[in-house]
Amino acid sequence: MRRFVHILLPLFIVLQVSYGTSLMQQLEEERIELVEKVSPGVATIFTIKEVKVVNPFAGNPFGDFFGVPNVPEFKERQEGLGSGFIVKVDHKKKLVYLLTNNHVVENAQNIKVQFKNDVVIDAKIIGTDKMSDVAVIAVPFKEGIEKYAEKYKLQLGDSDRLKPGTTVIAIGSPLGLTGTVTMGIVSALDREMPGHPGEGFIQTDAAINPGNSGGPLINLKGEVIGINTAIIMGAQGLGFAVPINQAKWVMDQILKYGKVKRSKIGVIIQPLTPELAKHFGVKKGVLVAQVVKGGPAEKAGIKSGDIIVAVNDKPVSKISQLQKYVMRNPPGTKIKITVIRDGKKKDIYVKTGPWDGEEVSSTNMQEMEAKYGIIVKDITPDLVERYRIPKVPYGVFVLGVKYGSVAEEAGVRTGDVILTINRKPVRSAQDFWKEIKKAEKEGRDSVLLFIQRGGSKIFTVMPILKK
Repeated sequence: MRRFVHILLPLFIVLQVSYGTSLMQQLEEERIELVEKVSPGVATIFTIKEVKVVNPFAGNPFGDFFGVPNVPEFKERQEGLGSGFIVKVDHKKKLVYLLTNNHVVENAQNIKVQFKNDVVIDAKIIGTDKMSDVAVIAVPFKEGIEKYAEKYKLQLGDSDRLKPGTTVIAIGSPLGLTGTVTMGIVSALDREMPGHPGEGFIQTDAAINPGNSGGPLINLKGEVIGINTAIIMGAQGLGFAVPINQAKWVMDQILKYGKVKRSKIGVIIQPLTPELAKHFGVKKGVLVAQVVKGGPAEKAGIKSGDIIVAVNDKPVSKISQLQKYVMRNPPGTKIKITVIRDGKKKDIYVKTGPWDGEEVSSTNMQEMEAKYGIIVKDITPDLVERYRIPKVPYGVFVLGVKYGSVAEEAGVRTGDVILTINRKPVRSAQDFWKEIKKAEKEGRDSVLLFIQRGGSKIFTVMPILKK
């Protein structure tokens, strides 16, 4: 019997190694086949942009020596590189549509798309969305590209079904190396990034580099589940992608309206920390820190201190979820907001308003307060009584100014009431920071503040910090 076991053991080991090798080869062959199937649908995008450059030689006689024009600033031609992928062929309009990132084509004067078959065609922007970092571009039917695109357009998957640990493959043109393939896993979901409220990015450790932007992140079925969009410089294995469900929604909006229509309800919200959860007696949800005056939420009856736990019966436990569920509705939509107030659950129906730009969450507001060194608050009866604020038709109260900050250097003082910014009435703290963010976005150097100080009124100019 022992001898029989000795004979069988080597045979078992041989079979196990043979089976293992066969399985690994099979997996490798399937992966190669998958990449070969998807890669033709991925394209390289070349852009030319004109960017403003501050002239370091302005007023300096040596500028002419170096061939630099003697002007304060001038425009410089800048070449860019990114990726995109085929998503739709429109035979009626004779256009092939591609998805990419907004930052790949933003402000581009010229866009060329090079397909895997080496055909290069001039493209035009159909629509862009900075908030999601998604853009839709198109090329006309030329050189048989419509037949190629029909054959190789990529299938879009369902990013809502993703789970951490899912194997993913990134395809693109990092640093100009076209057709580069990298593999990794989904490291995390719903990652929040500054300037992109409600987006919830996919985090992956698949290698992503400049030039990958706009390329597809695919699953093992060959379906696109994300658009590669960002990396954290200096870090390893930290890449981010726009979930394809978000990109599909943005694309549908662009193709239907030419732009993205989002909703808001007019609340400033903050996370429900363990300490706050214990205080309010609620395990999950987001806390309404402030209700914007005259906004949809105030009109519907939502109050400061309410805990929002669901939108249209979809559970809410994070700020990004609330933002997503609200924003993905056309303005004027009636949605059900479930709140917990004083320990009791209550359904409130809110008619959404149009998203009109940068809305500021409590987290963003804290970042802006730290950046500019000023804390402003809505004027409430409690503040009026506590700080003896003079009667004003509108404005925000300056609760604090940090020594050495931009606000302090501009002459703003604690106790001031800021009435207008750039001659526009300020009716809430959110209004104030929205105008500051707008000035940043437009590249302004400063904003004009009109201030009530005691019985006097003064103007002052506050510098705008570059991002």
